[in-house]
Amino acid sequence: MSAVTGHHPVIEAIDARFQERRRQVPVLAQRADAEGITAIRAREDMVPLLFPHTTYKSYPESLVAKGRWAQLNRWLDSLSAHRVTGVDVTGVEDVDDWIDRLEAAGHLVSSSSGTSGKNSFLNKTRRDRDVSLRNLIDCLTEIGLPPEPVWHVVPVGPTTGVTAHTFIRDAIKDAYGRPDGIEIFEKAAPDKYHRYMARLNAMRRAMADGTARPDEVAAFEAEAARRQAEMEERAQHIADQVIAHRSERIFFHATFPMLYRLSELVRGRGVSEGFFTGENATTTGGGLKGDTLPPDYQDRIFGLFNITPSRFLHYYSMQELNVRMPKCPQGRYHVPPQLVLFVLDQAGETLAPVSDGQIEGRAAFFDLTVDGRWGGTITGDRIRVELGTCPCGRPGPTVFDEIVRYSDLADDDKITCAGTMEGYVRGFLQD
Repeated sequence: MSAVTGHHPVIEAIDARFQERRRQVPVLAQRADAEGITAIRAREDMVPLLFPHTTYKSYPESLVAKGRWAQLNRWLDSLSAHRVTGVDVTGVEDVDDWIDRLEAAGHLVSSSSGTSGKNSFLNKTRRDRDVSLRNLIDCLTEIGLPPEPVWHVVPVGPTTGVTAHTFIRDAIKDAYGRPDGIEIFEKAAPDKYHRYMARLNAMRRAMADGTARPDEVAAFEAEAARRQAEMEERAQHIADQVIAHRSERIFFHATFPMLYRLSELVRGRGVSEGFFTGENATTTGGGLKGDTLPPDYQDRIFGLFNITPSRFLHYYSMQELNVRMPKCPQGRYHVPPQLVLFVLDQAGETLAPVSDGQIEGRAAFFDLTVDGRWGGTITGDRIRVELGTCPCGRPGPTVFDEIVRYSDLADDDKITCAGTMEGYVRGFLQD
């Protein structure tokens, strides 16, 4: 992906967004000043301005541990396009309370936990959320699944209590669910996600260092057993329901590990291929989320539930992006026009070289639709890209289905500028 200079629509669009965002996002302005970048005239100009994915977890952990929510607001503000400093945090007790308070002020913070266990927090707006939902519906419509209220919508996984997850889940049901659709009842209202995870991690640490009292360990194990029993009861209920509606259309909303678990539960009841006659569908993003499944897991799922490729939306995306890269029948993820793809060297310092029309390296993106933050992100993923026309006949860059995380490789996930970016962000807390 060589330099593109002069009048080029993509470069001009990125530069226009850069000129706007550098006035709004404090960390971007500081980074641009430090690098002497005043305009985007070529793809190379963007590389130093792409934020490592770790930037969104660059806050000191002590801010959460000690409940310094006003400072956490300041940290989030330094990475946001819309000011966060005026959000009242009086009475906030934990991360869930903090996120609720931000949401009430229009800051729809998206959070996730990586392998380190430390949460990333990304500021999003209602526009970001609406764009993401519209993109999901468009992707489904493009493969022949326009929104029609004719499906039993089945979210296989239990609710997490995370607003962003609930929003997409409810939106799919609203767009595709039939009025008399299957109801998936939760056993009980779940704890707030971050609150529960904080308790879980605290207990694990206490058990590891030997400071947990026997009564605390017993209570923890009893709660874990209760939760496991409730999850099993929920899974059995879903299995009952899908079997009972075997000839009707079911839209599964699930990750592959969850859907595989359901398929094995159903098989355990003596059900095999040919039992389900409804023209069923599913959508999922990413891979196995660290789970290990048999090599033929997709065939087993699709064969049992009567899901054909034309009723399956598989895409590559991440929480830093509003839009998705849908997979075509040839097994390639197609990069949409709203997304500008950069393939960097492993350290994230330069554009990776092109060889025979292909590039391999660290994935980075600029999402032109992002509203709440700067849209440039360096990911933790190693990808291989084809720049020419896909075997499916569509032009434009495509990503091969062999995406791996650098953190899963012996080389580890180290982005050269990550420490510098963290230093910028922490500087705003000390000013």
